[in-house]
Amino acid sequence: MAMADEEEKERMRQQKRKNWALFGVLITFIVVVYFVSIIRMGGG
Repeated sequence: MAMADEEEKERMRQQKRKNWALFGVLITFIVVVYFVSIIRMGGG
C-alpha cells in the first residue's frame, strides 16, 4: 500500500512539473506574439 502511495505522489510531481513547463512555454509564446505585434504596428 505504501508503495502505491509513493508512486502516486511521484506521478503527481511529474505531472505538476509538466504543467509548469507548459505554462512557461505558453507565457513565452504570448510575450513573443505581443512584441512582434507591437513592432509591426509601430512600423519598425
